[in-house]
Amino acid sequence: MREEEIVEKVKERFGDQVIEAKILRDRRVSIKTAPEAYKDVVKYVAYDLGLRFLGCVTGIDAGESFEVVAHIGFSTSVLVRTSLPKSRPEIDSITDILPAASLYEREIHDLIGITFKGHPSLKRFILPEEWPEGLYPLRKDYSPKHPEPLRGGRSR
Repeated sequence: MREEEIVEKVKERFGDQVIEAKILRDRRVSIKTAPEAYKDVVKYVAYDLGLRFLGCVTGIDAGESFEVVAHIGFSTSVLVRTSLPKSRPEIDSITDILPAASLYEREIHDLIGITFKGHPSLKRFILPEEWPEGLYPLRKDYSPKHPEPLRGGRSR
């Protein structure tokens, strides 16, 4: 399926729920959608358009908001994107549609703090169990402390 067809079909199916749909380059399409339509768009792209391969899911601290991006497809990749307010970083999980999303969603939850509603197990994946709750190392406001000296030396 050509990139133009993908854009046209997604716009036709989801209308105003599609904020932006564009061709980034050959074999790369970006669809930005409202958070409440994210899961439905992922399902449509994966099943109705037949692009069932999930390359990855990424989470981004975009400054004023968070962004979640599902990279779907193999020879042609469709990026299904949505923005979430920092005050309420949660979205429906897509693990029931694409089970490979499980580890990606756990990683995003661990490192950025986005909650994926309906995920079967959002237990720690990257960070150690004793990592403080509410502290997310990939957020822009995260500021790591310099380690304390080990043997009475001076810290830098």
